[in-house]
Amino acid sequence: MRGNRFVSLWHHAEQSARACWIACCLEAGLAVLSLTVAIKLINRPREVVRVGCDGIPALLKIDEPRNSEPDEREIRAFATAFATFYVRRDSYSIVNDFAWCAARMAPELRDKFKAFARGQPGQPSLISKIERLQQRTEVDSSSLEISVDQRVYPWRATVRGVVHVISAAPTAEQRFELELELVRTSREELIEGLLVWPLKTRGMFGQETLDRTS
Repeated sequence: MRGNRFVSLWHHAEQSARACWIACCLEAGLAVLSLTVAIKLINRPREVVRVGCDGIPALLKIDEPRNSEPDEREIRAFATAFATFYVRRDSYSIVNDFAWCAARMAPELRDKFKAFARGQPGQPSLISKIERLQQRTEVDSSSLEISVDQRVYPWRATVRGVVHVISAAPTAEQRFELELELVRTSREELIEGLLVWPLKTRGMFGQETLDRTS
């Protein structure tokens, strides 16, 4: 009886070991298969839906360097928004408008722009001058004339339009022209992927030139 019991226990243990061995082989096979699939997914060209400044989504492969650069539609949308905030000069939103513009300038230009807006010691700042006017203005972005040149880098965008002083009676109109030079930046820094390098305005403000060395 003891011998039969021993053989029975040995046979049961052998079956258990065989089952464990098969389970380990299956687990190892699944692990290798999972690792292989993960590597293929990581290395394959991935597609993402990118929404540009104009609000139009596009399906792009993110491994293509050209897709990280703004296209003409995005440059036009960026130039439209920047021009609207920069030239509006509304007495009641000038601080927020200029803060929006400063965030989209190259660091060197941003420092120059802040000094330009805040003025020099003993002189009233541009912001305080505009606030004292107590005027409401608006820019019709749909009527802006925008030209974009991507043949050379930095890219160039020229915006022409009209600022309407709606607090005046009758409403006054002042024409302007804004020239921008644009450079690329990481979309993790700015979703637009663009920064203003130098800029120049003509028209309602006389002529203003702002660059890294001014």
